[in-house]
Amino acid sequence: MSLNGDAFLFSNRSNAGTPEVSPQDALRKNQPTGCLTAKSGYLLSVLCSLSCVLFILLIAQLAGCVSDEVDKQGVLASYQQVLADKGPQQRADTEGKDSQQSLGLLKPTPDGIPDEVEIVIDPNTGRKIVELTIEQAIVRALANSPEIRVVSFDPSIAKQDITKAAAEFDVTAFGRMNFEQDDNPVNSIFQPGQSDVRLLESGIKQKGVTGSEWSLSYALSRSWDDLATRSLSTRYEPILAFQVKQPLLRDAWQQTNLAGVNIARLNHDIAVLGFRQKAEDISTQVISAYWRLMQARRDFEVLQKLLERTLETLTKVLGRQEIDATDVQIKQMEASAKSREAILLQAGREVIDAQDALLRLMADPQVSLLDELEVIPQTAPAVKAKELEQNEILGRAIKKNPVMQQARVAIAVADINIRVAENQEMSRLDLIASSRLQGIGYGRNHAQDNFNRGDYVSYAVGLSLEFPLGNRQREAELLRRRLERRKAVSTLQNLADQVAIQARGRMRLIETNLAEIQIQADAAEASRIHLQAVEDSEPVRERLTPEFLLVKLQAQAALADAQRAHIKAVADFNISLAELAQTMGTVLELRQVGTALPIVSEPR
Repeated sequence: MSLNGDAFLFSNRSNAGTPEVSPQDALRKNQPTGCLTAKSGYLLSVLCSLSCVLFILLIAQLAGCVSDEVDKQGVLASYQQVLADKGPQQRADTEGKDSQQSLGLLKPTPDGIPDEVEIVIDPNTGRKIVELTIEQAIVRALANSPEIRVVSFDPSIAKQDITKAAAEFDVTAFGRMNFEQDDNPVNSIFQPGQSDVRLLESGIKQKGVTGSEWSLSYALSRSWDDLATRSLSTRYEPILAFQVKQPLLRDAWQQTNLAGVNIARLNHDIAVLGFRQKAEDISTQVISAYWRLMQARRDFEVLQKLLERTLETLTKVLGRQEIDATDVQIKQMEASAKSREAILLQAGREVIDAQDALLRLMADPQVSLLDELEVIPQTAPAVKAKELEQNEILGRAIKKNPVMQQARVAIAVADINIRVAENQEMSRLDLIASSRLQGIGYGRNHAQDNFNRGDYVSYAVGLSLEFPLGNRQREAELLRRRLERRKAVSTLQNLADQVAIQARGRMRLIETNLAEIQIQADAAEASRIHLQAVEDSEPVRERLTPEFLLVKLQAQAALADAQRAHIKAVADFNISLAELAQTMGTVLELRQVGTALPIVSEPR
């Protein structure tokens, strides 16, 4: 329930507002009755016109032209724009509609990525070999990754929401044409029976950032009726009208009226942060996949060397078959060789799986999943890390992690919603002002001359009040917005705890991996010395016993296990560095990613 009231503070209608034309004035074709009247009318017309112009300029200044521009500085913004402009990655069958190419949807086509990798043919196996650095892998993933392409459109879509919100304050031109003819029965000489009115109107209007709504229009009407007492049965009336409505409480001022634009800008910031988060996630996955491929290939090499040692030992045992090698010893060696051959087969499969994982992330037309090739990592892994204080790492994570930044933006959105809800809870009090300049005559030129003299000027100023008695809807909306803000703050705090725990865990993992690298290196060296000692003792032994062969096989396996553990520790260490940078929100600042990002940010 609400109370409405309209109170016009002041109004004036010059010359009784609607102009009346005497028969003598019509006969004289609108000639002035005296110099004083003409000069006063002209002066009033000029003053009224100037006042209208000044008032319009003031309103236009307050309304302004709300910009929809966003800050696009930086390599990340250029990178996002390049991907959005390119659209979906071009593939042999981009949309999966070609029934003749069932695998075309999996085959990317070249799109101008620089620095093509070199593919060589192994003369022994005939397989294609690709020597790939980690920078090359990241460049291709950033340029081609379908996952990044999907979110690359979100900031551009959010930008259009800003434009839509800002368009509410654009100037609008309007017009109207109308023809009306009446034929009514009358029983009084003071009422017309037949009449027709033709109206042509045009103007402009705009909503301002303060909540004001103004319009300026010019209308020309031609009217005729059969009223016998009317001076001009056919008459033309030009009217210039200006009206402005300015809310003073509800829906008033920039804080409320720009809320939609400001929220759209914050949503655009969230979309940009989401794009950055995805780019960092994919970069981290590429780094991880690269080092896992390096680990898998080195594991394969170690296990291949282990099988070669086992086969050499089997050959030696077979060579002593006529001396002291029994069937038990021979079968012992054959079983070990077969077992290690099976392990090597599994390691080969793991190499292909790790390679496919990297190629999927790269989505590169030159080295796609459908190509039969071997990817050989060329970048040397890091075995040292720059020391950072725990508080410094936690501070960076809390400040720069994209998830944390999105949560802060959500609180800013909630703050805007609260301010709008507080404004909507107020009563409505509007200031309304209008001004009208008009003329009348028996012809169009005659009426325009009468209009130009400014004899007939009307204006009005008033207040309109609306006071809601219950107001439960708006009070509930305000409470809802306040609860949403509390939820957003609680979400931020929850995320801060999760990010801190994740950062601390990844710091400890780096420390553990770094220490393990040296431990496993020492273990591998000790195992190598032990195996060498066992092999050196073999020629001087009187006879070849099963116990000695078992010791030798165990020494070979121990060396392979230690070497694989060392390789895993190195790979885990490098992956942990990238994952910690992901938690801190600094993946794009890593050297490997920082050198790749400018390459994919240039339009092609």
